[in-house]
Amino acid sequence: MSAGDAVAGSGLEAARLGYEHTRELAARDAAHRAHRERLLLLCADALDGFDRLLADGADRDAAAYRRHLRLLAAELENGLRGEGLEPIGVVGERADPATHHVVEVRPSGSAGEDEVVEVVRRGYGDRGRLLRPAHVVVAVPGPRPGRDGAQAENSEGERE
Repeated sequence: MSAGDAVAGSGLEAARLGYEHTRELAARDAAHRAHRERLLLLCADALDGFDRLLADGADRDAAAYRRHLRLLAAELENGLRGEGLEPIGVVGERADPATHHVVEVRPSGSAGEDEVVEVVRRGYGDRGRLLRPAHVVVAVPGPRPGRDGAQAENSEGERE
């Protein structure tokens, strides 16, 4: 093989690799567009549901209105879960600094330390990657305050 043949061969190989790379990029771009379109249509369906609900109004039957709101929220959440959305933040779980942002701590005689007792704002992840942390209230050991803010008393009249 001459030097000219080697140069021509390496040029053809470079062209082939460039072509394959361009095809891979085009396929990845098409998949991204299709995924984005699915998400937009999912949101559009939810918006249609909200439009129908708002047109009916809550004045007639408030309980039915709330039920429909819950159904719409569940439908949207399930659709987004199908696209990879992972809700973060559940009452009763242990707060994790990697996925939870503690906005308040509350003394609790019944909940475990760092146990989530209230979710202020759910967090979300996408296939193991954190999109936003959950904003939570967690328990710390100690007596629970009574209704008036003072410590609650037990049946023997002693402070807890």
